[in-house]
Amino acid sequence: MRRAEVKGVSEPIGSGDVIDELRRRYDRFTQSQKRIAKYIVEHSQAVAFSTVDQMAAELDVNPSTIVRFTYRLGLNGFPDLQEHMRDLVRGRLSRTGDPVNESHVAGHLAGTSFGASLSHDWQNLHRAIAGINPDMFAKAVSMLVRGRRIYVVAGFSTLPVGHYFALILDRLRGDISLLAANDAFATSRMVEMNTEDCVVAFTFPRYAAATHRIVLWAKENKAKVVAVTDSPISAVGQIADVVLLAPSSGTGMQNSLVAPMAIANALLNGVAAAKGTTALERYSRHDRLMNRWDAFLLKIGGGE
Repeated sequence: MRRAEVKGVSEPIGSGDVIDELRRRYDRFTQSQKRIAKYIVEHSQAVAFSTVDQMAAELDVNPSTIVRFTYRLGLNGFPDLQEHMRDLVRGRLSRTGDPVNESHVAGHLAGTSFGASLSHDWQNLHRAIAGINPDMFAKAVSMLVRGRRIYVVAGFSTLPVGHYFALILDRLRGDISLLAANDAFATSRMVEMNTEDCVVAFTFPRYAAATHRIVLWAKENKAKVVAVTDSPISAVGQIADVVLLAPSSGTGMQNSLVAPMAIANALLNGVAAAKGTTALERYSRHDRLMNRWDAFLLKIGGGE
């Protein structure tokens, strides 16, 4: 099959990341193409080292459908897609080393449900670290430092991560608003949102509809959006300015929030480092006030 025979060929992908390209074009794909895109995003290692026939069998599509899809991306067929995915996988492995070290730590828990859960969380955290793009992370930190006002959005089971993030960020800098999915006051706080503001959205399956609506409003008002989510092609991931990936699958009925919390904490530490003494002084003033009010049993700084 020749590329010239395929209609609607897009601009060549060049050296860009295939995952970013899939995210950018996702809304323009057909339903079958979205299935292929989702598989590539979620099974990058399988795509890198399997054949087109094997991938087609997993998706229950004709191999030629996958080949045509690669041409639509601007690639030179399935081998070109594989080469991009192999580069991606090799980059992740080189950043994190041996991915099975948890077996040395959790070996005494083998065969237990809680051991399986802890090992799975370890793997989620490993995948989150491997997938971090340092430039994108630095961009997110810059948005959090420079933004006039920061809106933190989360819903349902993800709300505790958003609450923690907003609480600590408020100690590092001012003008923080936490917008929960069921918050009756969220609308009044959103009306002043503009291009100088930044929204941080924590969203994971089954993806709170209210979080998506708030992000759409933010984009309409040209505010910057940082998404902490499990997939670059999630509804919020597709439209965010920066996407930070955190696997959230769990071994039980609920999501695991270990990796999302680690990403949140890393962002907070990035903001603290970027703001330097300004953040330290603000944090210290907060601690002195809380000590004065006897908020904690353990006081910091000799009970000041």
